[in-house]
Amino acid sequence: MRKNSLLTATALGLVLGGGLIPFTGQALAETSISSSTTTPLVTSTTGDLTVTSDGTITLTSGTAITVDSNNTMSFAGAIDMSESESGSTGILITDYVDRTAALTFTGDITVTDDYTAEDTTSLDESEDGYVEAPWAEGTGRYGIHSIGTSPFVGDIDIVSGSAIDVEGNNSYGIRFENNIDGAFTYDGSMTLIGDNSTGISLEKGVTGNVYLSGSVTAVGENASAIKITGDLGGSLLIDGTYTGYAYSSTSALSQDVYDNLIPANNLLQAGPLVTIASNVANGVLLGSSVTSEDDDNTDEDGDGLTDSDQSTAALAQYGSAPALVIGSTTEDITLGGLTYTSTAIDPPSVNYGLLIRGSVGAYGVHPGITSNALVIGGTGYATTIANGIGIEGSVTSTSYGGDTTAVSLLDGATTPELDINGGSISATTTRYLTTTEDDDGNITSYTVSNVGKATALSISSGASLSTVNVSASSGIYASSSGSTGSATAIIDASGTLSTITNSGAISATITATDDDGDDVTETITGTATAMDLRANTTGVTITQVDNNATDSDDDEDIAAPYIYGNILLGSGNDSISSSGGYIYGNIDYGAGTGSFTLTDDAIFLGKMTSTGEIAMNINSGASAGLTAGSSVLLSSLHVGADSTLALTLGVDNPDTPILINSGAAVFDDDALLYLTLDKILITPSTFKVMTASSFSLGNMTTSTLDGYIPYLYHADLETNTAGTELYANFRLKTQEEAGYSDNQYNALKPILAIVAQDSGADSALLSQTTKASFDQVYNQYLPDYSGENLLSLSVGASALNRSLGNLTVIPDNNGGQYWLQEYGFNTKRGYSDTAGFSSTGFSFAGGRERQVYGNQMVGAYMSLTSSSPKDTFAIGNEIASVSDITLGGYWRLNSGAFKGWAHAGAGYAQFKTTRNLLTTTVSHTAIAKWDGYSTSAGAGASYDLTSGKLGVTPQVFIDYYGLNESKHAESGGGDYFDLTIDEREGHLLSSTAQVNVSYKTGMIKPELWLGYKQNISATLADTVASFASGDPFTLSGGNIEGGGPVAGFRISADNPYSYFAIEAAYEKTDAYTNTSISLRTRFQF
Repeated sequence: MRKNSLLTATALGLVLGGGLIPFTGQALAETSISSSTTTPLVTSTTGDLTVTSDGTITLTSGTAITVDSNNTMSFAGAIDMSESESGSTGILITDYVDRTAALTFTGDITVTDDYTAEDTTSLDESEDGYVEAPWAEGTGRYGIHSIGTSPFVGDIDIVSGSAIDVEGNNSYGIRFENNIDGAFTYDGSMTLIGDNSTGISLEKGVTGNVYLSGSVTAVGENASAIKITGDLGGSLLIDGTYTGYAYSSTSALSQDVYDNLIPANNLLQAGPLVTIASNVANGVLLGSSVTSEDDDNTDEDGDGLTDSDQSTAALAQYGSAPALVIGSTTEDITLGGLTYTSTAIDPPSVNYGLLIRGSVGAYGVHPGITSNALVIGGTGYATTIANGIGIEGSVTSTSYGGDTTAVSLLDGATTPELDINGGSISATTTRYLTTTEDDDGNITSYTVSNVGKATALSISSGASLSTVNVSASSGIYASSSGSTGSATAIIDASGTLSTITNSGAISATITATDDDGDDVTETITGTATAMDLRANTTGVTITQVDNNATDSDDDEDIAAPYIYGNILLGSGNDSISSSGGYIYGNIDYGAGTGSFTLTDDAIFLGKMTSTGEIAMNINSGASAGLTAGSSVLLSSLHVGADSTLALTLGVDNPDTPILINSGAAVFDDDALLYLTLDKILITPSTFKVMTASSFSLGNMTTSTLDGYIPYLYHADLETNTAGTELYANFRLKTQEEAGYSDNQYNALKPILAIVAQDSGADSALLSQTTKASFDQVYNQYLPDYSGENLLSLSVGASALNRSLGNLTVIPDNNGGQYWLQEYGFNTKRGYSDTAGFSSTGFSFAGGRERQVYGNQMVGAYMSLTSSSPKDTFAIGNEIASVSDITLGGYWRLNSGAFKGWAHAGAGYAQFKTTRNLLTTTVSHTAIAKWDGYSTSAGAGASYDLTSGKLGVTPQVFIDYYGLNESKHAESGGGDYFDLTIDEREGHLLSSTAQVNVSYKTGMIKPELWLGYKQNISATLADTVASFASGDPFTLSGGNIEGGGPVAGFRISADNPYSYFAIEAAYEKTDAYTNTSISLRTRFQF
């Protein structure tokens, strides 16, 4: 750690003055210092003292300036006490009775030790790259120190541009041990290094306002930036930047570094960053900069300060101590309500005792270290915050495997309400994962060494907070990154929280992590709780209101309110209502009674349980989805028009109703009832859905629930004879009812059997209520079977056959010639009896030929065809890559107007597929690689008819391609998704007849052709597949025989020595289409 020795002096001034009290004795002369001096100055000796901008006082011990009289002092220089002894002081203000004075300080004070922390040791006795404690040497150094029992009468103003640098344990930047009868303002910069040291300590109170701006950095074990332990007669306004730590690094490190650190040297803990341990008559404001709305108003926020001079409070604590702690260990304290001047524009409607407009942040940083941003109470004495707490800025805490709490109300803390008005409270923890390695550096094991708990707002037993309000664009957030972690947005152990109103967000989330290095996230076992209110015995009212629901313009900027995470209630009469917005999470009403109301398009999704009766009302387009495990006692049930009740039935407990209602169950006309199952059901079953004293189902169709149940099933509703029990009869749909293709139906039972064993996959399938959405999920379980490999690769052979047809010249150079082809294509097969696909690829081919018999050529060729077939039917598209490299030979004849040719070849094929199951509840990825071989052949003939520049050429083509694929198995998707696929063999034999029309002008010849293609013999092999523990199923590739039109366009340039052509073609058969563009050339050497 490098320390500053002497901060640059600025043109600043220190004035100590006031009314002079006459005294006996000879009057003292005035003293001026305008150069460097090493002599301490004492005002009782110097008289009125002036230190000009050229004046510097340099000492290595003692006190630079002692103010012990009623003389004035003007200071515009610097005090340099670098490398000074313990007990050194820059300015000492002694106890002088009846002195009336004011202090304005704009100079520089440096009181430091002769020590720099170094990187000295580690567990392996080598340098680890981080300096070690101790951070300072020596004790009792001061920047400004006021002592005695007499008050300092006058205002203290440490103005902007001043700088204080102090090093030493048990030291202070500014310390007032006596009362200040006036106001205290700090706007300088300060660096304080040393254990148990404090930046600014006001110990006996201030009668006026205290304004803390500027900056303070406090470094050292148990070091603090601000301590206020004496009563304040005005307000405490903070808008400075204050930072505290005792770490060697304020950033998380690698495991290798942690393994080598010595915690007692590198991971020490600082003290609380800012402590308020006294009464504050007019409240505490952590302020922010002000955006002007009125150029003539210099104090628009009404805090008594000039807006242009204000900044935004930023408290940043690195370590386990709080960033801001409020409470006294010696007496009960109260923060009174803030007051505002008449110039305030839109002041808060509540005069909060604590208002946070800036930021308060606590960061544990290193593994297992807890963090706490704002802590109130817990000292053994009462801490009262009048009128409530307002948060318009942010209160944030984070940890790395340690518990973290953003706002803690501990025993003895009392405040009537907490309002989040455009601000946020957030707590975030990340699990710490360690690994072990063998001698070769290979990881052999993974261990989750630290798992933290994130809590945004904690109300402890013995604390009191009755109301929490969260406004629009505000939030209370708790999040844990770690499958075994836990997160809680609000927990009340006091039982005093009775009202929660949310128009923003109250959220608790857990992010799954990979904890064993297998690239698969672990199942979440931790809990995410939005509200834990189980200690309440008198009842809680939870109200969610979308204040912008009807204003589309506002809705674009302001998100709908939501509650994410479980809601746990106590034994009182509890009310939950949501007028718009979302509630995602389980609700447990505990032993209490209450009500549950959704209106104005509000949505609830989660498990609901109760042991007392609940009045449930779902109205005005709202929806309630009760997930698996729900069991609710009701006193009444009402579902209004255009509103939805969705229930998840337990397959293993069909006789256990979800809703047991002692009153009437009323569904208005156009009310909707959705039913789903908690797991796959194969055998038909009857479920008892709910009970009631009576049922009124409106105009609901009970004979079929199609569209309101999983697409897999048919269901109908019926009641018992007494009309007090509602039943649902479920069975699988027939193939005709579901509209399954033969292939889908053939795979249905093997897929359902495997899905039933895969947690998450069954809910993905069961959540689909339409055929389109069902097919997208279901078809992800099917391998490629639509002939994409054969159809994609066969175009390479047919393209080569067309290239041979374009070779028209028999060279007479006895050296032969070369030719090249680049063919790009897209082949598509629609979704019908097979799944269909879209395949984009290329075929590159080249050959060399020589003349035989004068009018004939023989040659050899090599071709590479590659394609990427992709399904077009599932959410997680199956992506494949296929290729074929073929070697072959050919013959061609050029006899006047007649041309003929033929070729044959054999090839090696490679295949790779990636099949995905991607849903919100489960994801799998299965990968397979395999190979195969191909055979190909073709022939063709043409006859040229010309009349001047016009040419007409009839052409015929015969194309054959055969493909054999080896048996292969997928991996990576697990036993419930990976497939084993048997060997496949198929072929395609087709013929094409077309007429080409050309017009040659010079060397350029444009051409058009039309024709017809017929697949004479086509076999797409059946795909036989099976899951690891399932029965095999067979998928047919379908019929691709039949034909269709072909058309194309070419423009070419031709002479005896070279040829170049670009062309585009299209063909459409009954089963598929192919679009292509190609380049062809020949040349001689």
